[in-house]
Amino acid sequence: MYRPETGSALPFPMLPDERPSSSFPPLGSNINVLMVWPRFPPSFWGFEGVMEMIPEKAVSPPLGLITVAALCPTTWNIRLLDHAFEELRDADLEWADLVMVSAMHAQRYDALEVLSRARSLGRRTFVGGPWASTEPDLLLLEADHVLVGEAEAVFADIAAALEQGTARSLYRVSEKPDMTRSPVPRFDLLRRDKYQSMPVQFSRGCPFQCEFCDIITIYGRRPRTKTSAQILTELDTLHRLGWRNEVFIVDDNFIGNYRQALTLAHDLAAWQQCHGFPVSFYTEASIDLADRPDLLTAMVEANFMYVFIGIETPSADALRESRKFQNLRRDNLQQIRIIQEAGLWVLGGFIVGFDSDDETIFDRQLEFIERAGIAWAMAGVLQAPPTTALYDRMKREGRLIEDSQATSNFSLPNFRTVLPVPVLLRGLSRLLAQLYGAGPFLQRAFRSIQVWNPRDQRPPRLPMAYNLRVLFASLWRQGVRSDYRRDYWKFLWLMVWTWTRQPAKIWLGFMVLMSAHHFVNYARHVANELERECQDLEQSFPQPEICNFE
Repeated sequence: MYRPETGSALPFPMLPDERPSSSFPPLGSNINVLMVWPRFPPSFWGFEGVMEMIPEKAVSPPLGLITVAALCPTTWNIRLLDHAFEELRDADLEWADLVMVSAMHAQRYDALEVLSRARSLGRRTFVGGPWASTEPDLLLLEADHVLVGEAEAVFADIAAALEQGTARSLYRVSEKPDMTRSPVPRFDLLRRDKYQSMPVQFSRGCPFQCEFCDIITIYGRRPRTKTSAQILTELDTLHRLGWRNEVFIVDDNFIGNYRQALTLAHDLAAWQQCHGFPVSFYTEASIDLADRPDLLTAMVEANFMYVFIGIETPSADALRESRKFQNLRRDNLQQIRIIQEAGLWVLGGFIVGFDSDDETIFDRQLEFIERAGIAWAMAGVLQAPPTTALYDRMKREGRLIEDSQATSNFSLPNFRTVLPVPVLLRGLSRLLAQLYGAGPFLQRAFRSIQVWNPRDQRPPRLPMAYNLRVLFASLWRQGVRSDYRRDYWKFLWLMVWTWTRQPAKIWLGFMVLMSAHHFVNYARHVANELERECQDLEQSFPQPEICNFE
């Protein structure tokens, strides 16, 4: 295995319980590979309600799998199956010599089902991705081969071992690969018409030290970047394949390496000018983006439309407790307003359940979100993902719930909380109801677009037939059949009256209006589930002290 710094071999130690290499027969060089992206359960960012009204079936495709596909030998025959909209048939599995699965933690139940079906049919299985990198011991019970870490520097040798019959059960890659060696993903494998946006990745890693974040434990605290030329090549590939919609730069913190991000933003602006602005961008960043006016300007010139920011909480105590020090440097409301006025619409992530939180946190979160004008505000319960500092602290303190079934930030916390669990869940339920009642949501959405100050950004230019199809689907499902149709028509009328001459605001306004069909219904579902969880807890543990950490 190639080690970029020294040219020596990367060590892959054998675990004591690992099966010997000889138990795996050689696959040969001309093999059929089925890559499977497991189904996500309904989620805040799944936009399931929106998907009912648009031709696409999923928000974004699996970038990790199509990157690994680009690392595979050219003699391998590769097919990609996205379980979000394609059924996995026994015939698909029987066709494959090797079934490769990548999964996030939220996809684990479907991933386990895929692996089980493949093995029952005698297919070789290989799993990697974020979940495999955090819980490899569990997955060794379900798959023939497990990869922990990033694949770029090592996959050529893993592929050779699979072909020759010397592949190991477990590969641990502790070193972080040089991103400049990452190939152009195999976008050609995708059914691109089924996706609302296309992903590209510029960097991995984040320089901060948030206690609850597994990005820094999986990808490291030293942001590694591709070159601008690599990203432009990926965009050229997508452009050649006919992509003319949104592009998601999937970095967990786009500005982790500020100077490289600034260079890329300038190069993206030049690429857009050269190609007539065929796409729009969105990404994720830390709140100190507000302190980078030159980068903000360059991102807007490159046609970035919006940005997700992990705001988490208005509580300074909780931010200090979780080591999210970058959010303590300045007033967060002021920083959000700077970003909005510079030309980027702001989405936000929020968390309740920190040790320092009391029963006032839910009202404080609501007040902050309303004042900030953040329409898409994902508020959820704090979880302690494996490998994080929070997970380790909860384990040391005897508070970790080892058999937790949590799959999202709306699940029961996987550790014993200071705030009693029924108080925490009912508080979150009330917060979601207040945020995503149809009237309050659309009022906040209108304010969020009012304070947003686009600077000549251009929304995607989709075919008229597409736009009319989506418009009529929205008018029917939301304007006629929904129980919030009065709020729908009020928002639509205000939007057209106020922003007729501002195409960016009309585009975003209609997108936000459509999102009501997801958020209003999904928030109701989550609120009902949280209440059921509370009732189950209270029946099982009548004494409140049993449900909380003392």
